[in-house]
Amino acid sequence: MQLRTTRTYKSLLMNPVIPPVIEEVIAKFDQGDAAFNERQVKQALVSARQSLVDPGEMENLGGWAEVLAFALVETRHQPSPWNTYFGPLATGTQENGAPFYSPDIAGTDAEVVAHWMQRARTVKHPVLKARYADLAWDMSRAIAKTNPDPDMARIAIDAYLVSLEKRLRAEKHDQFEAVLRALDLSVMIRDAARLEVARAALLKIHRETVAAGEGRWWIAFDRLIDDKHAGLTGAERNQLITDLESIVTRHSNKADPAVFDPHATESAAQRLIKYYRKNGGSADAKRLSEVIGRTFEHFASLGDAMLASAVLQTAVNAYRDAGLREESRRVRVLMEEKMAQSPDLMKSIIIERNIADEDMEKFLQAVVVDDLGTTFVRIASEFLQSRKEVEDQISRLKEAAPLMATLTHSIMADNHVAAKVGSVEDDPFGRVIQQAAQLMSLSDIWLIRALDRAVEVHIARPGHFATWAARTELFDDLTLLMEGITAWYDQDFVKSVHVLVPQVEVALRAIVSKLGKPITKPHMKVDGVSVAINMGDILYSKEIVEVLGSDLTLHFLTLYADPRGFNIRNDLAHGLMRADSIHCSLAYRVIHTLLVLGIWDALARKERGQAD
Repeated sequence: MQLRTTRTYKSLLMNPVIPPVIEEVIAKFDQGDAAFNERQVKQALVSARQSLVDPGEMENLGGWAEVLAFALVETRHQPSPWNTYFGPLATGTQENGAPFYSPDIAGTDAEVVAHWMQRARTVKHPVLKARYADLAWDMSRAIAKTNPDPDMARIAIDAYLVSLEKRLRAEKHDQFEAVLRALDLSVMIRDAARLEVARAALLKIHRETVAAGEGRWWIAFDRLIDDKHAGLTGAERNQLITDLESIVTRHSNKADPAVFDPHATESAAQRLIKYYRKNGGSADAKRLSEVIGRTFEHFASLGDAMLASAVLQTAVNAYRDAGLREESRRVRVLMEEKMAQSPDLMKSIIIERNIADEDMEKFLQAVVVDDLGTTFVRIASEFLQSRKEVEDQISRLKEAAPLMATLTHSIMADNHVAAKVGSVEDDPFGRVIQQAAQLMSLSDIWLIRALDRAVEVHIARPGHFATWAARTELFDDLTLLMEGITAWYDQDFVKSVHVLVPQVEVALRAIVSKLGKPITKPHMKVDGVSVAINMGDILYSKEIVEVLGSDLTLHFLTLYADPRGFNIRNDLAHGLMRADSIHCSLAYRVIHTLLVLGIWDALARKERGQAD
C-alpha cells in the first residue's frame, strides 16, 4: 500500500486527520516507561487501521501516515532504494519489469514529514520520539524534497540514548541498532558532545555482551576500530583488543566443550590479525593464525572424515599464515586422507525420471531428419545451452529457494576440494557453470538417443563425424579424429575421450589462429622459449570470447576447462580422471562438441546477430 494524495487534499494534510483508534494506539504506547520496540507499534497500528469502517479519504491517509512510520525498516546492512536509512520491508519486480517496494513511499505527501516532525516534538516515550525524529531527518529529501532539519537528528540521538539508559529496549539487537544509529547521526551532524555519549553507550553494551558470553561481540569492534571519525581513545581501543583476545582464549579452549567454538575463535582472531598486520604486529598475527590452526585441527578430530575434510583446509591455511610450513604440509596430508575416506560415508541420491516413449520419439523425429547435415546441425544446436536461459533459470531458482541461493557449495575430488561455488550474489558466473553442468547431465539420455538414432538412420560412419568436425578448417590431419571417433563407435570410451579431448583443444587454437591472434606464449621459466596456449588461455581471453560468443564459451568452459563444471580437459591433462569415471555419457558429450565445431562460426555469427 502507498500513500496517495491529490492537490485537493494538500492543504488538509498539513494537519493529517488521525482516526481516534489510531490516536489511541499512539497514546497507549506513549504512556509510562514500558519497554517495547517499533515492530510492536506497527502491529498495533495495522490492526487498528484494519478495524476502521468506511473511513474517509483523509482519515485513511492519516492512518497510513502513522502506519508507514513504523512499517519502514532499518537498512543498515543493505542499500535502500531511496538512499535512506529507512527502507521497505520487501522488494521485488512486477510482471512489467518495474520495481516493487512494500511499503512504498511513492506518492507520499511532503506534509507527512511535517507531521512526523510534530510528533517528534510532542510524544514523550523515547522509542516513539526517536523513530519520528529519525524519520523526519532521514526522509526529508526522499519525500519532502527539502534539506533535513539538524534539530531532528539531535532529538533522535538523545531519544535513542535515553531509551538505552532507561532500559526501554529489551532485545540486544534493538539496543545495538539504537546506539549505532545514535553514533552515526552524531558523526553526520558533527556533534562532538553527543558522539562521546553515543560511543560510551556502545562500549557499555559491548562490555555487557562480552561479560555475558553472548553473541554480537564483534559489532562495536567492527564499527569503531577503523573509524577515524568515531573518536576512539587509545584506552578504548586497547580495551576492544583485550576483549577480542579474551574471546579467542575462551572459545579456543579445547578442554571445555561447553565453550569451545572454532568459528567464534576464527572470527575474533581474523579481526585481530587484520588489525595487527595493519599496525605492525606481525608476531601477534602469526600467533593468532597458529591458534586458528590448532583450534580447527582439534575441531576436525571431533567428527568423522566428512567433517574433517570440510574444516581442515582452514587449519592448513592458518598454519601457512603462521609461517609453520611443516605443520601446514602435515595437516594437508591429513586432509587428503580424510577426503579419501569421505566417499564411504556418503549416501547415493537417485532421482528417477520417467520419459514417455511417445515424447522421446517425437523429439527424435524433430532432430533426426532425412538429411545427415541438417541432423548434425540440429543435434549440435539442440544441446548447446544458451547462457541467457541458464541465467534466467538461476534467477527463478533464487526466488523459489532463496536460502539455497546464499549457500557456498564445495566440489570434492578424491583428496582435495576441487572447486567452490559461491552464492548467486557473490559468484554469479560460478553458479552459471554449475547450473549448466547440471543441465548437461539431465539431457544425457536425450543426446545419447539422438546420436544413436542419427547413426542408425543415416548409417553414419566415423568418417562422417570427422569430416563434419573438420568442415570449418580447424584440423589439418584427421588421423586422431578418426581414431577417437572409431573408439567411440566401438564403445571404448576411455580411449575415445583421451584421444578426442586434445583434438578439441587443437580446434580452439585453430580458431584463435583464424582470428589472427598468437597461439603461443612465452615459457614461464625458460627465456626465449615459447609454448602453445592452452584451453584456459583461450576461454578466459576477452578478445576470443567476444568472437566465440557467450553460448559457445559456456559450453567449452563447463565441459572442459572450469573446475566448477566437468573440467574434462584439465583432469585428463593432470592424470586426475579415473577410468571408471569415463562413461558413456561423457564420451557422447565430446562427440557432440565435434558437431558443434562443424558449425562454430555460424553459431558465433548468429549470437552476434550476423547470421547468414
